[in-house]
Amino acid sequence: MKKEFKSYTSFTRAERIGLLCLCALLIILISIRASMHLWVQTVYDKEKEKTLVAAWENFKSSQPVIKAVDTNGSANDYQDAYDDNETPLPSIINVNTADSATLVRLKGIGPVTAGKIVARRKSIGPFTSIDQLLEIRKFPDGTFKILKQHLVVKDAE
Repeated sequence: MKKEFKSYTSFTRAERIGLLCLCALLIILISIRASMHLWVQTVYDKEKEKTLVAAWENFKSSQPVIKAVDTNGSANDYQDAYDDNETPLPSIINVNTADSATLVRLKGIGPVTAGKIVARRKSIGPFTSIDQLLEIRKFPDGTFKILKQHLVVKDAE
């Protein structure tokens, strides 16, 4: 057993020189990578950025805008103000069939809460009552009242 171990650890002169060269090359490459931020600078072109911003604004202004309309006439309590998605939402949303992207657009439901609603629906099954949303997150009374107006629980078809 001792001879086998020694055969793996004993190197000829050429092998030792080769290992030494590989180690030296590895150290050089690591030091170059570690110091690269000191001698490679990023180029920031303000004119190109202005051109890109202008092109983006031009593109956005050329797209048709569809405003979301609530049947109750109270769009402020239905959609978050920061919602960039302008496609209309239905006035009533089924909690058992809505995807997380639709749920996120409702005021008071963020991405984490929407994900928890969908995950709960997949693991336990469909909701039987809107009040079961309180098991996922404790909504403020005003927000939950608004959610009750726009969410409905129906069996998934």
